[in-house]
Amino acid sequence: MANGRTKGGQPQNRTLTRITNRTVADGVITNDVVYNSDIFEKKTLKQLGLQAIVGCSMSIDHDQIFKVLIEAFFREFMLLFCPAEAVLIDFTRVEFLRKEYFTDTQRGKRRSMDLVVKVWLKSGTEQFILIHIEFESTRPMKDFARRIYRYSCQLFLRYDVEIVPIVVFTDDAVWRKPVDSRLELGIAGKTIVRFEYYLVKLKSLNYKEFLSSQNPLAYALMAKMDYNRKEQARMKADFLRLILGSPVDPARQSLLIEFVETYVPLIGEDFNQFEQLIRTENQYAEVEQMVTVYEQRGIEQGIEKGIEQGIKKGIEKGIKKGIKKGIEKGIEKGLLAGKVQMLEQILGRAESELSILEKLSLAELQARLDDLQLVLKKKKSSDL
Repeated sequence: MANGRTKGGQPQNRTLTRITNRTVADGVITNDVVYNSDIFEKKTLKQLGLQAIVGCSMSIDHDQIFKVLIEAFFREFMLLFCPAEAVLIDFTRVEFLRKEYFTDTQRGKRRSMDLVVKVWLKSGTEQFILIHIEFESTRPMKDFARRIYRYSCQLFLRYDVEIVPIVVFTDDAVWRKPVDSRLELGIAGKTIVRFEYYLVKLKSLNYKEFLSSQNPLAYALMAKMDYNRKEQARMKADFLRLILGSPVDPARQSLLIEFVETYVPLIGEDFNQFEQLIRTENQYAEVEQMVTVYEQRGIEQGIEKGIEQGIKKGIEKGIKKGIKKGIEKGIEKGLLAGKVQMLEQILGRAESELSILEKLSLAELQARLDDLQLVLKKKKSSDL
């Protein structure tokens, strides 16, 4: 890949910070950071709203999906794309800064930065640095490096520490021309500012280079890398097989699975081929079991939602019916009360107050009206 990446997908030495560059072997990733499984389960089902196992299409927030995924696999992300910095970070001390904003004074706009992480180093001191990650779903516009530089400047003014800027491009387009990840500012032949950010273009990475990796995040991100789309049924089966075989807790594993489900949707013949593969080839036995569980959960959730919607509709219908009946009853009572008052006037009696009549039931109002009508009838007979 261009822009400072080696053939193997690992970054070359950078001058982003004053951190000493060292390499790190890609070993088994252990979960040093403690994650709350319940939180990730809730994010998976409610916040992300990803598609079901069958790959149905729906509107999704790509930036949010990547943000939640990288938060859950921050250590793995750094080892995968920034190994020189990762080896220096104490991953037991990681703080995600939730509200970091960039103010564009020229345009008078304010926007939130995608992901800013405060990390401490293994040096044993209280020194920390910032990792700033932006997710972009389209090819960058002109002066993109300048924009990222402005972000870093505002963070530096705020915290006065070294910053590692990273941009992850998640679009599926094949870039004809490389995007510059560097910015130099100078005058009279003298460079005053030299800035560089890590550029990760997933589509430009060959998934085969990550097959031997033991990094579980890589198995999910393969879904956005370069592979033959004509073989996506087998690719999806392989991605899921690798994820299920990785030493990851169930909550985080579900994030990886749903990421693949979102970005490798299968329909028609591709889906039939996928089902055939996982049911006939022994290497995909665990994938078949997982799919069966997901399908059963989907059926159960569908039944629950159906019951919930049925109850809701029943209540709404009952309320509407009640309101209608109430209006009808109110009109009927009003008519009866009006007739009572009218007969009382004809008979020369003291007119009953409406507030008193309203408290009577329909049966009581009807009885009073019947009595008045009987009195009126007798009066007419005696006058004759």
